[in-house]
Amino acid sequence: MRVGFVGPAQSGKSTLFAAVAAGGGSGVDLSRPDQPHLAVVKVPDERLVWLGELYQPKKVTPAELELLDLPGFDLSEEAGRSHAKVHWPAMRQSDALALVVRAFPADDVAAYRGRIDPKADVEELLAELLFADMEQVTARVEKLEASVKKPTPKRDEQLRELELMKRLLEALENEKPISDVIANEAEDKLVRSFGFLTQKPTLAVVNCGENDVSDADAEPIANVPTLQLSAKIEEEIAELPLSERGEFLADLGLSVPAGDRLIRACYQRMNLISFLTVGEDECRAWTIPAGTNAVTAAGKIHSDIARGFIRAETVSYEHFRAGGDMKAAKAAGHVRLEGKTYVVQDGDIINFRFNV
Repeated sequence: MRVGFVGPAQSGKSTLFAAVAAGGGSGVDLSRPDQPHLAVVKVPDERLVWLGELYQPKKVTPAELELLDLPGFDLSEEAGRSHAKVHWPAMRQSDALALVVRAFPADDVAAYRGRIDPKADVEELLAELLFADMEQVTARVEKLEASVKKPTPKRDEQLRELELMKRLLEALENEKPISDVIANEAEDKLVRSFGFLTQKPTLAVVNCGENDVSDADAEPIANVPTLQLSAKIEEEIAELPLSERGEFLADLGLSVPAGDRLIRACYQRMNLISFLTVGEDECRAWTIPAGTNAVTAAGKIHSDIARGFIRAETVSYEHFRAGGDMKAAKAAGHVRLEGKTYVVQDGDIINFRFNV
């Protein structure tokens, strides 16, 4: 799963991207600021850390996310808008978007549009996503209107798509995102391949001054969930040895690096959860969409496990930790045998029984 980092020029977006990538276990080369940059980061999970300490396995494998840093946009002039359009395809291939905007004061860093206004910047970016989708939907409507004039075998299917596209276009013209219009799974499946930007989960990230950081939740901007952090502080944290990070955070009144919170927030915005497998060889977090059933989750590990699925031996992490180990969890009656249709919950520790 991939999160696209998008933002105006001078927002500190690439600094934040590099710091989060470093903190998440991935190094990046930012020597080409005009090009996208990709990093793979580990999703922080205290449950997996504790399980690793308990089992002492050969390997501990966290869930992962891809982060894609796109060049900063300057939407104040036509050349900048044209440059932004070049990167729309990469944005469409992302599964979620992080809109990074500036709130930090700095006399030596020119302010985008001569202002420091996170709300205005987020609203401008959202408007640009609407415009991009409107252009794409308009082109699709024109193509379908030409196609349905011909009596082809796909005409009924095209008519259904045309009706939906016209509904999407009307919503976009009224400044409503496509995510507000898609009514069911069938419609979602029909439009999924287009990668509409206003259908993607979106998070606003306010890059604030060093004196404004806190663990407190930020107020949403333009109805978009919002996280406030300092890219400069995250950069400093990423450069510290692990042994020194706790004291540095404590001095700032923070419990965890904001980069960790950002990765987790992106994970949650995409409606993703983790189930866990444990043992002496490996303790591992497996990423699945919320609502996934047990047999589908089994297939995430291996298709043979799904094909020969018998039962999912399941215990919640909370019950497991309260007991201290699997033996205690079983003695307390917290380990269950679930069937194929069981909906896996975040933090479930599962051992799949199967036969092929």
